[in-house]
Amino acid sequence: MVWFRVALVGLLGIFGMAAEGWHRPFTLLGPDQGLPSGAITSLTQDSDGFIWVGTESALLRYDGAHCRAWGREDGLPSGFVHRVLSANGGGVWVSTLRGLVRFRTGRIERAQFDGQVESLPANVLELDREGRLWVLTSAGLFVQQEGLHFQRRSERPSGRAFTLGAGSGGVMHLGSEEGLETFLPDGSSRVWGPAHGLPEGGVSVVVEDGAGRLWAGSGRSLAMKTPGGDRFTDQSSRLGGSLSPNSVPFRDADGSVWLPTQAGGLRLAGDKTERIDSGNGLPFRWVRTVFRDREGTLWVLGTALARLQGGGRVWNHSLASGNSGEVVWSIIRDPKGALLAATDDGAIRVEAAGLSRIRGTEGHRIKGLTTDPAGTLWMVSTIGPTLWLRPGSHQTEVAPLGDFGFGVNSVMKDSRGALWLGHARYGILRWDAGTRRLVQEVGPAAQGSLGVFRIREDAQGRLWAATTAGLYLRSVQGAWQLFTERDGLLPYGLYGMAFLPDGSAWVHYQEPQGLTRIRIDGSRLTVLEQRVKGQGLRSNLVYAVEVDDRERTWASTDLGLDRLDPPLHIGRREGMVSEDCAIQALLAEGGRIWVGTAAGLVRYEAGDADLPLAPPQAHILEMAFGPRRLEPPFDRLAPLSHREATVTFRVGAPSYLGEGRARLQVRLLGLEDAWRDVESPLVRYPALPGGRYRLETRASDGEGAFGPVAALDFQVRPPWWRTWWATSLAGLAVLGLGLVILRLRIAALARSKAELEALVAERTEELQHRNEELSSALGNVKQLSGLLPICSTCKKIRDDQGYWNQLEHYISEHSEVGFSHGICPDCVETMFPKRAKGGQIPEADQKD
Repeated sequence: MVWFRVALVGLLGIFGMAAEGWHRPFTLLGPDQGLPSGAITSLTQDSDGFIWVGTESALLRYDGAHCRAWGREDGLPSGFVHRVLSANGGGVWVSTLRGLVRFRTGRIERAQFDGQVESLPANVLELDREGRLWVLTSAGLFVQQEGLHFQRRSERPSGRAFTLGAGSGGVMHLGSEEGLETFLPDGSSRVWGPAHGLPEGGVSVVVEDGAGRLWAGSGRSLAMKTPGGDRFTDQSSRLGGSLSPNSVPFRDADGSVWLPTQAGGLRLAGDKTERIDSGNGLPFRWVRTVFRDREGTLWVLGTALARLQGGGRVWNHSLASGNSGEVVWSIIRDPKGALLAATDDGAIRVEAAGLSRIRGTEGHRIKGLTTDPAGTLWMVSTIGPTLWLRPGSHQTEVAPLGDFGFGVNSVMKDSRGALWLGHARYGILRWDAGTRRLVQEVGPAAQGSLGVFRIREDAQGRLWAATTAGLYLRSVQGAWQLFTERDGLLPYGLYGMAFLPDGSAWVHYQEPQGLTRIRIDGSRLTVLEQRVKGQGLRSNLVYAVEVDDRERTWASTDLGLDRLDPPLHIGRREGMVSEDCAIQALLAEGGRIWVGTAAGLVRYEAGDADLPLAPPQAHILEMAFGPRRLEPPFDRLAPLSHREATVTFRVGAPSYLGEGRARLQVRLLGLEDAWRDVESPLVRYPALPGGRYRLETRASDGEGAFGPVAALDFQVRPPWWRTWWATSLAGLAVLGLGLVILRLRIAALARSKAELEALVAERTEELQHRNEELSSALGNVKQLSGLLPICSTCKKIRDDQGYWNQLEHYISEHSEVGFSHGICPDCVETMFPKRAKGGQIPEADQKD
C-alpha cells in the first residue's frame, strides 16, 4: 500500500541520526485550526481520511483546514471523550463518560452490550487485527459481534485494568495491576505476571510489534517477550523516562512500535531505538500517544497536539547556538566521507556525533571548498582570502595566492586532479601545482570583470563554467568557447548547471528565468527544454540544481526545494527552517538531499524510489441555504424554493502534509462547465435560477493529478410566476385578452364603419341637394348667358317676349339677386353739384 511505503521510507536513515543540534520540524495545532490548546484525550483517522480528535468537552473532526465539533447538544451521551477509534465499515467509535457510541455518516448510535445499552464509562478499548472492537466495562470484557452489538467475552478482572493491546491471529492482551491476560481465539486465555518477568506494579501499556514481540510495562519498567517465549526480558534501560499513565501505544506501518513516555515518544524496532523529544524539536515533554496517518505524517499528543511536518523526512540544523542560524553556501563530501559545509562563520564538519568547526575559519565567510589530490582542503571566500588546511594540520592558514586568491566564488577538482577556481572578477583560474601559482585561463575583457559562479565537469571530461558573460566550455583538448544568448541561452549570465545521464545539462541564470536544458555538440548549442514557474518549479529564481542517482532533478530556489518530475515541493509548510536557499548549496546523494539555507542546513530524506501519494479525496461537508444547514448524508434532498436559491457549500480534502497544500476545484453543472480553483473551502452561488444542478468538487495535493470527484445533485424551484403552469396560464390569459381585444376592436371597427357609412350617406344626400341647387343656379346662370339687348340710353333689357324691362327687374326675375338703390359720388357731382360741394346729400336723395 502507498501509505505503508511512505511511512517506511520517511523513516529510512533516521536511527542513529538524532545527533545534537538536529531538529525535527513540528507544528502545534490549536485555536488557529479550531482545536483547543489543550485537554485533548485521543485521536484517530477514519476511512475517509479525516482526523478525529477527542477532547474533554467535544468530539472534533479535522480536515486539515477546518474543525467541526459535536457535543451533548448534538446527541453525544457526554462531551467528555475518553477514546476515539476508527470503526470497521466507516465512521468512528467514541468512548465517553456516559457510554460508547458509533458516529457514522452524521448519525450517533449507541452500542448494546448483551442487548442492553451501557451508560457507564468504557475508556479501555482496542481494535483487534480483524477490525472488531474489544471493550472493557464494569460488567466485563466485551467483543463486537456485528454492528452495534457486543457479546461478553469474560468477567472483569479483579483489581484495576489499564489497557488493551491487539496481537496477531485475533489475540487480545489485557493489562492490569495483576499483570497481563492474553485472550486466545479458541476462547481460552493465559495469564502472565511478575513471575514471568513482568513489572511488579502491573502492566499499564501493552503492544505487539510487527515481528510478534510483545512489549509491556508501567512506570519506569519495560519488558519484552519474543514470539513463542515463556518469559519477558527487562528492557527498562531503553525507556529514558517513565511510561505515561493513561497513554496509548501505537504500532507503526513498518511494524515498529511507539511508546508514550513522560520524556517524549520512544520508537522501538527490535534492537533499534529512536526518540522524539524536546531535544530534537518536540514542543513538549509528556506524550500521551503517537499516531501516523495514511500520508505518513506523524502526530504526537501530549500537553498539546503536534504534527511532524514534511512526512517526517525533513531535518534542520541551525549550525549555531541561536535560533537565527548560519547561511550555508556550499556542501560537499570529503574523501573520507565526512560532510563539509561552508558557512558565513567558517567551515564545519557535520558528523553523526555532532558538529566540529574547522579551526582558523571562524569569522570567515566560506563560499566553496574542495580537497585536492594532495589532501589539502581549499576554502575560498568572495570577501576574503583563500584558506588552506594542509594534511595533518589542525589549523588553517591563508594560501599565498596573491590577488587571485582574494575574492573567489567557487573551487572544484576535475577528474584529472586539476584544481579550478572561479574568481569574482578575474575569470577562470587554474592551480598549477608545479609552479604553485594560479594561472588565468579565461580573463575578463579589457577594463572589465568576469565573475565565475561555478565550474563543473561533464561525463566527456569537458569543463563548463557559469559566468556573468555566459557559458564557457573547455574541450578535452583545452580550448575554451563562449556560448551566449546568440546561441539560444537566455541573457544576463549564468549561476550554474547540472548534468543528466543522456549528456544534456540544466543551466540556471542570475535573473529569475527558470531552467533551460541544453546539449552542446562541438560548437553547436541546442536548447531542448525550458522550465519555468508552474512546470515543477515554485519560483523562477533558481539558486542551484542537482540530478540524483535516480535521474531526478532537484532545484533550490528562493521559495524552497523543488523536484521536477514527478513534481514535489518542500518549503516552510513542509518543515524547512528557511525557504531562502543559498547559491550552489545543494547536494544530492543516494536518497538524501542536503540544502543550504539562510538559517542553516536542511536534510531531506527523499528515499530510494518515487512514492507518489494518491490524491486526497474531496468531500462536500456542508450545504447551506436560507436558514438551513445540511451535512452528509444528503439523503432525500427536497427541491429548494426560489427564496432559498442562494446556496453555500463547504468543501474539503483531508490532507495533512502541509497546511493549505491541497488544491480544491469546483464546478456547478447547470451553471458552469469548467473547473475552477477555490481559495476558500466556502463556495457560494447567489440567486440561482430555477433548474437542476450538480455540484462537483475534486482535489490534488498541489503537485500531481486530481483525485475522485465528489458530487451532490439538487434542484431549485423557480418562483411561481416562472413555473410551467404559471407560464401556461399567463399564455392563455394573454391569448384570451388578445381575443377580447380583437373582438372589441372588430366591434369598434364595425361601429365606426356604420357611423362612417351614415355620415357618407348624409354627406352624399347633402351633396345631392347642393348639387341640385347648384344645377338650378347654373340653369339660371345659363338664362342670362348670351347677348342681352339693352338700351344704350336707359339701359332697359328686352326679354324673350320683346318687352323692355328695367335692368334690376330683369336680373331679379331671372336670378335670386335683389337690388337696393343709391347714388355714386360721380352721379352726385353731376346731378347735384351744389350739394356735392357741401359734402352732404339729403337722405331722400340717396335712396330711391
